[in-house]
Amino acid sequence: MPRTHRSAPKARPSVTDDAQISLGPVDISRRQFLMGTAGIVAAAALIGGGVAMTSDGSGKAEASQGALTVPEDKVFTTEQCEYLEDTNRAVTLRTRASLPYGTTLTCCSDSVAACLVPTETADPLLKVGLLHLGSGNMTDALTNAVGSDEGFQILDARAHGGGMIWIETNMTSGAWRIYTTTLNGAAVGDPVKAFEADATRTLPTLAVSDGFAWWQTSPKDSSSKESSCIWRVPFGGNEDAAQMAHEAAAFACGLSPAGVGVASCAKVGQTGNTWQLIYLTDDADAENCMQDSLTLPSTMKPMDVSYGPNGFGFALDSIYSFGDGISNLGTYVPESEIPLTFAQAESDALAKMEEELAESSGASAGELTDADRAKAAQMAEDAVCELYSAAEWFRFPRAPISAPAFSGNWVFVKSTNVVAAVDIANRKYVSIPTESATQGYGEYLASAGTANRMVTFANVDYTPMSAERIHECTVRVWEPLVI
Repeated sequence: MPRTHRSAPKARPSVTDDAQISLGPVDISRRQFLMGTAGIVAAAALIGGGVAMTSDGSGKAEASQGALTVPEDKVFTTEQCEYLEDTNRAVTLRTRASLPYGTTLTCCSDSVAACLVPTETADPLLKVGLLHLGSGNMTDALTNAVGSDEGFQILDARAHGGGMIWIETNMTSGAWRIYTTTLNGAAVGDPVKAFEADATRTLPTLAVSDGFAWWQTSPKDSSSKESSCIWRVPFGGNEDAAQMAHEAAAFACGLSPAGVGVASCAKVGQTGNTWQLIYLTDDADAENCMQDSLTLPSTMKPMDVSYGPNGFGFALDSIYSFGDGISNLGTYVPESEIPLTFAQAESDALAKMEEELAESSGASAGELTDADRAKAAQMAEDAVCELYSAAEWFRFPRAPISAPAFSGNWVFVKSTNVVAAVDIANRKYVSIPTESATQGYGEYLASAGTANRMVTFANVDYTPMSAERIHECTVRVWEPLVI
């Protein structure tokens, strides 16, 4: 299909309301304090943490201390960006692949993409393939579920250069299992069961990072006292090797891959309606793997969360009557790198407190108290939040469909029936259209997280005039240009 000009998307007007934000109480426990959520939740108790809506007739919505607040003049969209007619000014096509019609792909690395390939039988319904991004060849990774004899079917999968994770579910009982294995090129290791649950828990969302397979699940019954959890396991690790990496009352969205970790959005405390973006990494033990966090204004619930080179991003599929610059629907990412994480800020604050304690008490100096640590956490949360609140933000002004992907100076976002690539630093963008008639979603972004290669695909069912029918999944692998 010839390339056609696409005008810049129109931004929807901002919405304001005569509401104001105030603080509300949050409960904490010592166990929450000792785990990765500790600093944020404990700190929140000092000032109320999060936000709640009250009305004082002022006619303006404001975010309270500790929650992100972005002025309208700090947010720009594609309307303020230059549209590039030539896609080659943003990306070069590295590889093409033709896969069976109906295949869907997810890509979290530069080497392989996981392919869910429909079969021509009822059992199995799906098999898992690995698309090797350099060659464009697909090899079989799983031709049937491990538990096929017990009625289990493959449901979803993710792959990285070093390993793979997948879900198997029993459609009759609702039970599900998590398996992982190691990968070495096209060589697939033995499957190892890492976790299993019954129908009382939601089917998990999956992600992979450099060293771990991750999954997130919640109780189906919203009134259940059981926690929602994020788990991780080394590729090929068994149930004994699985570790709980984060525990919360609920999650707003699924996991997103984020380089050496994953991003999600957890509820703050057991009550209330405040959500916090979180970033968990491979680099620490499970109890201390939360490296960054950012609290959103109360009731603002993202559809997706990302963590790219500039820090947290999020997508809103609703329009809010408060929030100023972040009140509209769309995908938001900071224009430039946020130079501080919560873990760094908290560590610096604790080190300063220990230094001051030693200077004031001399040889008799004791250890920092829980109140000291909570104060350090609050200082860290405020410092990070202030940086995000002062930053310039880009909003992709379309209803979000999937989490964005990042490569160099480019942000890739799924938009209607094309994929857009936006250079937010230089304020330029292009669209990657489909090449022929496709299913309703058009060109789809398979990639998520940060990578040097981006993968798009489209299921094509099209018969050109005087030509044979095209009935396939067309995959293209792109290498973005660094500007």
